[in-house]
Amino acid sequence: MKKMKSSKIGFVLCSLLLGCTTYGQPSVSVGVSVTLPSVEIRAASDFYEPLTPHGEWVVVGTYGRCWRPGHVARDWRPYAEGYWQNTDAGWYWVSDEPWAWATYHYGRWNFTDQYGWYWVPQTVWSPAWVSWHSGGGYIGWAPLYPSGVVVISPQAYVFVEERHFTEPVRRSTVVVNNATLIGKTVISQAPSPTVIEKASGRKVQAIPARELRHKQEAAVVRKERTPAATSEKKVAPAADSAAESRDLGTVAAPESPEDKHVEKSGKPAASEKAGTNPGNKDHEKKAKE
Repeated sequence: MKKMKSSKIGFVLCSLLLGCTTYGQPSVSVGVSVTLPSVEIRAASDFYEPLTPHGEWVVVGTYGRCWRPGHVARDWRPYAEGYWQNTDAGWYWVSDEPWAWATYHYGRWNFTDQYGWYWVPQTVWSPAWVSWHSGGGYIGWAPLYPSGVVVISPQAYVFVEERHFTEPVRRSTVVVNNATLIGKTVISQAPSPTVIEKASGRKVQAIPARELRHKQEAAVVRKERTPAATSEKKVAPAADSAAESRDLGTVAAPESPEDKHVEKSGKPAASEKAGTNPGNKDHEKKAKE
């Protein structure tokens, strides 16, 4: 395996991409070797300029400046237009949406009635930030919510048949009866490639995550980053919407992994810190040690 210029980074990652078997999410300390990204993200403000053409920035309670996509359908939601690709860093969400390079690999998503889905910027990279559900021949995922939101609404989940997991996902192919499937499935780890191969009858190949990352980030023109000159609107703190969602029936959401990392290290995370999918036993053993 060719050696490449890289940075060895140790950090705490408990992305819901990795899944969990209880309502708590274990912390896993991982050493990851990655090449420098095409776009360097060192602070939330680095997202302002590249994302402004594709939506608007609004101030949401204690989360501060958040972003929401523009010109999307009423039933649009995150992680519902694209496909899952197996990589050496875990399942990677690939999408043609122009904001995909940022909003599916950094930060968190949340929902309010006033603004719909909005994205809270953070600076730790991962192949995806999702919570997994599986069972009964279905696999579902939902975006990981920001800190302060302790539940995930069933409406946030995208479900597909297990045999179609690696096929392109569109809103027309998504199972909409989420509440029923939530009751028939359980919080789980990210699906094993072996399970997907058995269900689909096709070989699942793993490719380098860096290739997908560079491809998605290549379209982003790197300019001198300044805060976007946009009008900002203020909405109530997102925690209120989480309380409302409890009345609809919700799923417990594990603690934000990035928050755990900041608390333990006392330092903000940099963009070179990349999340992988330490779903195998070797990583879990290291975490326990």
